[in-house]
Amino acid sequence: MEIVQAKPTDLIEILYLLKVCILDMNKKGLRHWNSAYPGADRILQDLNNTSIYLVKDKGVCKGMVTLNEFEPEDYRQVSFQSGRHKPMYLQNMAVHPQWQGLGIARLMVEFAQKLARDKGFDSIRLDVFQPSENARQLYEKQSFKEVATFHSAYQKTPFVCYEKQL
Repeated sequence: MEIVQAKPTDLIEILYLLKVCILDMNKKGLRHWNSAYPGADRILQDLNNTSIYLVKDKGVCKGMVTLNEFEPEDYRQVSFQSGRHKPMYLQNMAVHPQWQGLGIARLMVEFAQKLARDKGFDSIRLDVFQPSENARQLYEKQSFKEVATFHSAYQKTPFVCYEKQL
């Protein structure tokens, strides 16, 4: 398995992965992702910013993650207490349902931490939909600390913010 930086030509493959993951999440009662979020426009913007990384195994895309320095708008209402000045933001992490439970998400989190250190970031910030217990456990096992919660304009259930200092 390898993690590679996505190219604009990967757009269709990424959109397919997201569609499959959204259907799976919705079946599990997790409705924070849908046909509007994350949208194709946002994915294309992240591709053009070279922010998306894909987990590939023999050419098959098994997962993705967006890693960049752009603060999500919802974070403006959050008080991160670490005092860190150069955070990397981890967003839109998804693993194809067929390959969940095989350590791919953990691999992406480890990759994000190495990339952040290599690029001079001093922390990683992310959020998790509160009912996503598996995702929350993944980050907590990697020593991410819960720092705050926020309510998105389109969700009644809160999101939990995590941060890890590097």
